[in-house]
Amino acid sequence: MLNNKIKAFALVGGMAISLSQPALAKDKVMQSAGALAFDSKNVLFVGDSKAGVVHAFDLPEKSFEDHSGYQWGRAQSFEGRTVVENIDQKIAKLLGASPEDISINDMVVHQPSGEIYLSVHKGHGPKPKPVILKVDNGKLEKVNLKSAKHTSISVGPVPTKETLEFGQPLNSLAITDIDYYDGEIFVAGVSNEVFSSKLRRIPFPFKGEVNTTSIEIWHAVHAQYETRAPIITQTIRELDGKPTLIAIYACTPIVKIPLDELKDGAQVRGTMIGEMGYGNTPIDIVSFTSGMDNNDYVVVTNTNRSAAQIPLQAIATAEAMPSGEGVKPVFQVAGVYQFPLPMSGTLHLDLINDQWAATIRRNPEEVGGIDLHTLPLPFFFDRADHVVEMNWADGPDPFGYKSLPPVKY
Repeated sequence: MLNNKIKAFALVGGMAISLSQPALAKDKVMQSAGALAFDSKNVLFVGDSKAGVVHAFDLPEKSFEDHSGYQWGRAQSFEGRTVVENIDQKIAKLLGASPEDISINDMVVHQPSGEIYLSVHKGHGPKPKPVILKVDNGKLEKVNLKSAKHTSISVGPVPTKETLEFGQPLNSLAITDIDYYDGEIFVAGVSNEVFSSKLRRIPFPFKGEVNTTSIEIWHAVHAQYETRAPIITQTIRELDGKPTLIAIYACTPIVKIPLDELKDGAQVRGTMIGEMGYGNTPIDIVSFTSGMDNNDYVVVTNTNRSAAQIPLQAIATAEAMPSGEGVKPVFQVAGVYQFPLPMSGTLHLDLINDQWAATIRRNPEEVGGIDLHTLPLPFFFDRADHVVEMNWADGPDPFGYKSLPPVKY
């Protein structure tokens, strides 16, 4: 187990970096770039699974452009906007690579400005080149990390050469998600211990303190307690006034864990309240307040299923799914109420503001095309993706969409 006496230095890329004294970032600080998160201001957290490190880049205020006047689409008629078409091809051109050599690992929106940030790998295999990009008024740019104050912290022992059954490097799961909440980051992933699934709770600014909890869950599909498969995506919300981690695991339990249970060295049994359906992997979770009914929800995107919307109140009141019982039929969703949303092909999702979401998604019409596209809240739905009776020039217009002025981009 880790404890809170970890020495305040970490070895990153062969360099000893102070965890308490910010320094300007240098070349080759990162060995990999995966999970992304911002604090409430300008600090970008980057999960470096290969090194087992979380980097914090305090980006200069002047590096952000205000997007409050940017036209993300037309929400009145449920029309999103393609901000960057064929984004994988444009990233490849920017980095001097072919599209098949590009991996877009995560996306996060800097809420104060509306800028969209991406973690990208150029190349595959054991030594990809990690790059952080941003989208500024529809234009892709490299982020100048050299101008940022930089600190980092080790999350503890992580796998190195181990692989899963079908060859996936276990190290790629060392850091699966990062969330910032009330002066701390919460880092999910796996360690190299037998009790593999970990949740690390780290105060920020970094001072060398890492509180690590081992997480056990009941998984109804497998009808067993599990300690290996990690949290894939997570968010923190208050449930009945109590800060609570809402986590979606690989293969695919929905679990809630009060933050006050996440103590260093503890072995915690999370409360499984739902199942998103076997044969699927979660991608992202976002939480929002609907402008339609002023209620709070979370939305979870998936690899092999449509997205699901879950009322926050339903999560708060959900009882634990009975241990000892399975889910039948095996591919069924179960437990807490889930409402399917017409959003598939989504690779990454984050909220821009209370009206718009940003997605990296597969183009619904162009085979192989990947776009950065916006979707209006609360339905996460773009009418232009579908052919309906109203699309005809002489078709019905019950909502008055055709009388709206043209959108100027």
